[in-house]
Amino acid sequence: MEAVVINQRKPFTLFGFSKLHDQNRAYNETIFELLDQVWEEVRSNKLSHTGINHVVYDADHIIFAGIELVSPPEGDSLFEKRNVIFQKYAYCKHIGPYSELDETYRRIQSTIEALGEHHEAPILEIYGHWDDDESKLETEILYNLT
Repeated sequence: MEAVVINQRKPFTLFGFSKLHDQNRAYNETIFELLDQVWEEVRSNKLSHTGINHVVYDADHIIFAGIELVSPPEGDSLFEKRNVIFQKYAYCKHIGPYSELDETYRRIQSTIEALGEHHEAPILEIYGHWDDDESKLETEILYNLT
């Protein structure tokens, strides 16, 4: 799928965890570490959720991994709440193995550049439900445009 620019408000309220990404590690290591924390918190508190993982790439190498909950956690949840609101963004849906995401990122960046748009953090990845057939994996990518 080709990247498109969407000029429409798109809000997300996410619950999860964040950390500074160590540049000596692969991004997927940081993401899996954070998502393991997310799902441990969901299971231990029996929270109702949409089942969709979200990863936010912020400025200065801060990574946030979280999910949308059916209702906010009550009590002593360890979750960080993160509101992400896009007013204008570049969008592309990647279908296929995660190992091929770089190609999709290059397409998005080329589209942004060709249109004379500018982007800044955050970038959001929304992962579709898992499938053992990697050719069916879906990842939506949103680039914040300014």
